[in-house]
Amino acid sequence: MLWIIVVIVIIGIYFFIKYQSIIAPKTSSSDISILPEQFIIVDIETTGLDPEKHEIIEIGAIKVNRDSNNHKTWTILIKPQKKVTKKITDITGITPEMLELEGHTLKEGIEGFLDFAGGLRLVAFNAPFDIAFLTKAAGQFGKPINNPVSCALDMARRAWPGLKSYKLKELAKQGNFDTTGMNRALADCRISMSVYAAAATKIRAIS
Repeated sequence: MLWIIVVIVIIGIYFFIKYQSIIAPKTSSSDISILPEQFIIVDIETTGLDPEKHEIIEIGAIKVNRDSNNHKTWTILIKPQKKVTKKITDITGITPEMLELEGHTLKEGIEGFLDFAGGLRLVAFNAPFDIAFLTKAAGQFGKPINNPVSCALDMARRAWPGLKSYKLKELAKQGNFDTTGMNRALADCRISMSVYAAAATKIRAIS
């Protein structure tokens, strides 16, 4: 059964989750009690797909408080050792000039993220990708990442089996999410948070 997710998340003001089927009658507001009381949504932008060869150029994170309207955000640009290619700039909108002017060191980025996240659960869309880069980077400074991890992509596949595509962009389109700024870390965090929350709610409903 194909589900349309309707999730409205306004950081720092409101956190409300609702979903409905295009076949079944409209449901009431979803129960979000299944979500962790507090967790971190994280997303990164990189210069490529291989954590052994490529570099993180942006980290974005949201500290979600399930039972509160107060959700803190954190983001940082990181200056890579090698110049960002035009392809990456076209995808992310992050230019070499931006990184030169606003970029921080990888050490500053990793330490800032770990301080923001603490020991809370990390949630990412395609978590193995993000966590591999973050773990590799943190390891360079002797800082292990031992946080529990959840994957919003894996949960979306469990919640809505049979979709033609599970790309974040397609799920955003399916859910009628605002994709303004997509492919930047913090914007992707907001969409990933919506997918994670709606998928967790749906999995609970059918279990």
